[in-house]
Amino acid sequence: MSLYQPAELMNISLDCVTREFPYALEHVFDGPTRISRPSELHPAFFGCFDWHSAVHNHWLLVRLQRQFPELETSEAARAVLDEHLDADVLAAELSYFLGDHNATFSRPYGWSWLLRLHAEAAGSSGPRAARWTAALQPLRDELAGRLARYFSTILQFPVRTGLHGNSAFALTLALDAARATGDPELERDVIASARRMYLGDRDYPTDFEPSGGDFLSPGLTEAGLMSAVLSGQEFSGWLDSFLPESADGAGSNLLRPPAYAANAADPGTVHLNGLLLTKAWSLSRIVSALGQEHPRRHALVNSASSHFAAAQKALDDRHFHATHWIPTFSVLAHDAAREAGIDTV
Repeated sequence: MSLYQPAELMNISLDCVTREFPYALEHVFDGPTRISRPSELHPAFFGCFDWHSAVHNHWLLVRLQRQFPELETSEAARAVLDEHLDADVLAAELSYFLGDHNATFSRPYGWSWLLRLHAEAAGSSGPRAARWTAALQPLRDELAGRLARYFSTILQFPVRTGLHGNSAFALTLALDAARATGDPELERDVIASARRMYLGDRDYPTDFEPSGGDFLSPGLTEAGLMSAVLSGQEFSGWLDSFLPESADGAGSNLLRPPAYAANAADPGTVHLNGLLLTKAWSLSRIVSALGQEHPRRHALVNSASSHFAAAQKALDDRHFHATHWIPTFSVLAHDAAREAGIDTV
């Protein structure tokens, strides 16, 4: 399939958020208690293989029905959202986080996606979206506070992995959400944490990427974050120090799509399909922050386009290891590229 067909992506996501099994349960047991079903532990976010993927697939449904309300699948999406983003259902999700052993559950990746989901609902119009937003608010407020404390007082060094624990990715989503909902306190905390952890970074080792199983580029995700934290000449100067000039102007290894043997049946290898999209997303954010005449712009635009081209077959194999999360990143990347004026093939 073409990588960006909103109706088809919405169909995939609708199937995903209502499919309880298979499910990878991340849960701490405090005794010989009965193992609960995912839908009992997480009545809103029980689908999509794991909690964080369920959250960001709900974000996808809110976003696509908002962007394409005329699609036949949009009404089906709204019906599912009415059921899952209900006040009583989400109160049960909040109760889970208040349990004795769940203080760090899905930190920080799932927390930041929950903030983005709330912000997307808050930016939508109509009484249904208003109900979703109000229902999400208590859980959003709890996780926003936890996320701010985690980055400002708990996390002493940034997590630079290409996987879910990546600090820059979570900070990026949280910053976007704070700005979208007009939360100056969270925005200030995120910016302060980003500057503390990343402002002094220099000479990023581009040859160390990718690691096997990455779905994020640590280097480009960090640069994408800083493009939203810093402005104008400060960001341009930081980028020059972080990714020093090379033959193509921005670090040759990062600009090339990785070559690998695709295998959607392997959950680690399929991450590399998503890596193509998250690199395109980060590159697009960087391009948006640079001026039209910036000397790096041409190379970065070409790199983003080449990553989109390489990603076109990312969903050809409809294995659940791919479909439970890649549609989200297709939408994320295409929206960022559209804002940057980048060709997505």
